[in-house]
Amino acid sequence: MHYLFNPLPHSGINNIIKAKDEFYYTSDGKKYIDLESGIWCASIGHNHNNINKIIHDQLNSLSHISKRVLPSNIDRIARKLLNLTEIQGKVMFLNTGSEAIEFSMILSKLVHKNGKIISFEDNYVSAYGQATQIDEKINIRPCLKCEQKECTKDCKVLKNKIDKNAIFIFDPFCFSRLVLIPPQKLIKRIEEEIKLNNGILIVDEITTGMGRTGKWFGYDHFEIKPDMIVLGKSLGNGYPVSAVIINEFIIKKVERTKFGYYQSHQNDPMGCKIAEGVIEEIQENKLIDVSRELGASFLSKLKEELFNIDCVEDIRGIGLLIGIQISRDITVEEIYNKLLEKRIIIGISFKYNVLNVFPPYTINPVLIPKIAESIKTVIFEIEQDKKRINKLSN
Repeated sequence: MHYLFNPLPHSGINNIIKAKDEFYYTSDGKKYIDLESGIWCASIGHNHNNINKIIHDQLNSLSHISKRVLPSNIDRIARKLLNLTEIQGKVMFLNTGSEAIEFSMILSKLVHKNGKIISFEDNYVSAYGQATQIDEKINIRPCLKCEQKECTKDCKVLKNKIDKNAIFIFDPFCFSRLVLIPPQKLIKRIEEEIKLNNGILIVDEITTGMGRTGKWFGYDHFEIKPDMIVLGKSLGNGYPVSAVIINEFIIKKVERTKFGYYQSHQNDPMGCKIAEGVIEEIQENKLIDVSRELGASFLSKLKEELFNIDCVEDIRGIGLLIGIQISRDITVEEIYNKLLEKRIIIGISFKYNVLNVFPPYTINPVLIPKIAESIKTVIFEIEQDKKRINKLSN
């Protein structure tokens, strides 16, 4: 590529011409398994026939609209999202996840102008804006092995962290691709402290929402009730639409301020209609159950295959959100490149040296043993090569 600015590490594959279900197809006839669902977006599969029909039909009727008028079906679609979350309130449809996060922060600051913004360490919640300027970060690593029955506010992890009117925003499980599973007692304690201190609890479901973890939303695993929920990525199955679900208390507070907000594609008919179609596909095909069951099967198979490989430090997951922690002796980039030769595209975190398996919920179960075996073969071969080189150098 001579003219495209793409400031990211690149696979070298630049001839993708088609995607379908869990596969990419290239102009030279190759087929790759996509274990990332695009950028965690195409959760119900690439190039989905029913979603494509919605796009086609909507293009032929109403694809864009002025912000001083609204499409006829938008309130019904907003209601569907509210019903899924059981929140009494309202919904704003936007374009991207980062924009939706920023919008949630703007609303929070209207309610609590000087509220301290708190999150977990390693939580990536936005590419820009206020959520990139966290005032307080909580390190939950000690909590992952805590054996106490209850989590108390006097624990050193939480002590003096949550102030009055605090704004707490967190991503339930992804943690910048680390895939960490916080204990329920911790999240319940944080919710309790936020509510006791008149704060606001925002859950970033951009990665974990719409069934990725085997429930509709990641926060469902903790039995908490957020004040705002941010959705993106999989809400449109790859089409850029996001949403902020806002409870009634915040809506009433904000409406008293005569707050105004304008973006070119907010509450757009195309994105809203696609979001409705994705919800219906997940419901009608019971894809929440599929995500949970396939995720358990995939995780079990990976643990079985990778059990005896020294450089694999941990394998953790929930639903179809799986992380494989690799020791620093081997880089995940090496593994990624070797898997490309086997026509498998896996997710990687350079920073944490983690492999990610976030496939579409519609992935063919027959592929799971093949994928797990390929990952094992590649890691084992790289590890053995490293050992031989080290032995010769010594």
